[in-house]
Amino acid sequence: MRRIFSVILCFVGSALLFSCTGSRKNFVPFTRDLRAKLDKENIDLRQVQFYVDQKLILSRNLGEQKVEVKSGIVKLENGKYTNDVIIPAFTPGICNSTDNDRLMISFEKGNNDLAFGPGSGYTFNEFVLYGTEWKNGTAAVTYDSNKFRARCGTCSDVAAATLVIRKSELDKIERKSRTLRGRTVSEAK
Repeated sequence: MRRIFSVILCFVGSALLFSCTGSRKNFVPFTRDLRAKLDKENIDLRQVQFYVDQKLILSRNLGEQKVEVKSGIVKLENGKYTNDVIIPAFTPGICNSTDNDRLMISFEKGNNDLAFGPGSGYTFNEFVLYGTEWKNGTAAVTYDSNKFRARCGTCSDVAAATLVIRKSELDKIERKSRTLRGRTVSEAK
């Protein structure tokens, strides 16, 4: 009986693992090269559906002050109230505006854009979350007109959170072509 249970558990675990990795295969990183290709084709970035490939958790300490919380959840942690905004992996977002290399991506309505842009080091070509005051894999970001501390909920460093698009979106971009049938002399008359 124990062996049957182990086999079933392994099968279910494998099915879950492969279903998760299969969905990741439907996405490609948004890169400098891809942005250049879109710019060359005069494709408006506001028409492209973006996603973030990692779970992001934005937290801010409310202290004991009474603060109106517009988005996220409020919880008591170590005797202090915190406001958490959770953006699950592969949450769809839109580009509201651009600022040089930065894309201002919004995952909900309101004044809540997050800046993404070309990274550095191993993420040089990919668009990653921009922040300030980097510390222990977290960064300060402005969200909903407030300062939050961003961390990755599925990885050790928020700098690993990459902006991605669906492969089907890329196929639409790359397939923008037409075939000419040509002209004959008799048509010119």
